[in-house]
Amino acid sequence: MPVNTKSILFRVALLYIVVTVLNVSIFFVLVFENQLDLIAENAILESQHTGSSFKYRIDGIVSGGGELDKENTGKIFKEAVRLGIPSVGLYSETGSFLAAFQGGRRVERPDATEELVKLINIALTKREFEDKLFFHQLDRRQQSIDLYIPFTHNFDNTAVAVVELVLKDVRRQMLYLYRQVFILAVAIIGVHALFAFVVSKMVIQPLRTLTRATQEISLGMLDTRVPIVRDDEIGQLANAFNEMSVALQGIQDEAKEANPLTGLPGNTQISLRLERRLMESGEFCLIYIDIDNFKAYNDKYGFSRGDEAILYTRDCVLQVVARQEFEKMFIGHQGGDDFVVICDYKFWENCAQRLIETFDGGIRRFYNPTDSQNGYIESKNRQGQRQKFPLMSISVAVATNHHRSFSHPAEMVEVVAEVKGYLKKREGSTYKIDNRQPKKPLEVADEKEHRTLEDQESLKER
Repeated sequence: MPVNTKSILFRVALLYIVVTVLNVSIFFVLVFENQLDLIAENAILESQHTGSSFKYRIDGIVSGGGELDKENTGKIFKEAVRLGIPSVGLYSETGSFLAAFQGGRRVERPDATEELVKLINIALTKREFEDKLFFHQLDRRQQSIDLYIPFTHNFDNTAVAVVELVLKDVRRQMLYLYRQVFILAVAIIGVHALFAFVVSKMVIQPLRTLTRATQEISLGMLDTRVPIVRDDEIGQLANAFNEMSVALQGIQDEAKEANPLTGLPGNTQISLRLERRLMESGEFCLIYIDIDNFKAYNDKYGFSRGDEAILYTRDCVLQVVARQEFEKMFIGHQGGDDFVVICDYKFWENCAQRLIETFDGGIRRFYNPTDSQNGYIESKNRQGQRQKFPLMSISVAVATNHHRSFSHPAEMVEVVAEVKGYLKKREGSTYKIDNRQPKKPLEVADEKEHRTLEDQESLKER
């Protein structure tokens, strides 16, 4: 399986590994160096005790002008054995070899090297100027300490005993140190691994789940839900995602019911919106918009031009709604040349008037110049006879719960159909609202006719 180097998981894992290795390395170095220093300090303290004891014993042997003859050097070597010193070399202050002892017997050695002479001089200098009994040098690689112990013989002659001490128990302590550091390193790695597992469980896996769900949504599986229930930010993100899925599914359901020509919600969504408004408190209106003389236009100019007229009507409705910024406005397309608008009661008349003004203001451009100038077209009626038909207009029928209540959308649709039937008998674009009380017939003669704003002005003048 290829590794996605751009994924968050890969980057976090890589960063975490680097940080873990860095932490363990720093910890290892600090602890190891600290413990190594402690071991060395303990060894130095032991060597200082041994060196001091050996120094006093040498002074006791050669005090009072004693010479470094075979007898006295033998005594010095015996004292070295008692103190557990495995190797001793005696040199003059200039580096000349005097005597040596190693492994329980005398040995011969060459004169001091240049480096050894330098160390002998350091020991003599520390005795003279720093009042030090001896000078020591630690060799961690060889796990040994070399002591350079100055002493006086023959009254005024100076010699230096070069003592090599093996660091006792250092190897065991080093092994213990290695084990200790290894255990601590494993513990640190374990803690980091546990932390990484928890982070993966709490963050990475939920993000992967959300990613898979997002991919499913992109493939059209809008019923996808994220099964994450938490109170933290991840849980909030999952809840928001699920709410988005529900909303998208609702939009998809609406889109399935939408009219393929206009893209407006269809009959199912219209019924649901009516039911919702009927259940809510508040007065509202169902506005039904029908294009008059549309069939005659469609027969003469063709279906393509007829579709353009339907789209024009849709645009008029959308334009009026957008311009007036009506609240809680719903626009639907019942089919054919019938449109539906649902709005609050207080907006109905303004909406109806603006619809008629907008529609009539641009409908003539759908006709050829002759028909537009004549104000009518010639087409066949439903009986197949030639007939003159006026230019297209709209009938705006309105039903409302202002005067009576409705229990079902079908009741409201029935009322608005009655009003539309009345308007169809009138010429030109007209609008009318049903103001009847419950169970009263539609008394046309007693009702106020609502025509265009221009018609109302002319009636007033009469």
